[in-house]
Amino acid sequence: MSELSMEVRVQVARLRNLIIDMARCGSLNSPLSSLPHPELDPMEVQALWWLKAESLLPVNVLADRLGGIAMPRLSRLLDRLEDAQLVRRERSVRHDRRRVRVRLTEQGRALAEQADSVVQERMAKLLLPLGGEQRSELMDMLEKWVEAIGCRNRAEELATAEEPDTDAAETAVAEARPHAPRPMLARAEPSAITANAA
Repeated sequence: MSELSMEVRVQVARLRNLIIDMARCGSLNSPLSSLPHPELDPMEVQALWWLKAESLLPVNVLADRLGGIAMPRLSRLLDRLEDAQLVRRERSVRHDRRRVRVRLTEQGRALAEQADSVVQERMAKLLLPLGGEQRSELMDMLEKWVEAIGCRNRAEELATAEEPDTDAAETAVAEARPHAPRPMLARAEPSAITANAA
């Protein structure tokens, strides 16, 4: 940190203190943590939520979305979801049959919609203390921040990591759009947020 300017050091200290304060208020928990379901464990529900948010995902990308879980653990998780007919694994036949991608079944999509309602409700509780204009300003700043810290780089990595197919190309293009927020922030309709929080 010795190479940083005094201005950046002050801002880092402010951000650190804000994060500590957010944790004290209980607002630092991920909206995806411990998603309730009577039969599935929270990590399985999170996997369904990510597949809903991003459609068809390569197995290694899904592992990253789930916090970088180890492949053997992810494989067992996907086995359980496939046995429950919630996801379907697909192998590429064009280039490399070892490349596996995962998509939701209709039943999986319905469960993911339920999980998404819980996520939106949790997000609403974080946003509602601010006024409407403040919420808009916060979203604008977060979109710029996400773009600045590498959404475009991640889209390029995804596009080059997979064989050029329609789904991966569409995902990469969508992620590379200027001010394109991540699915967690973008998919919630304002009316749904307010209704769910009430």
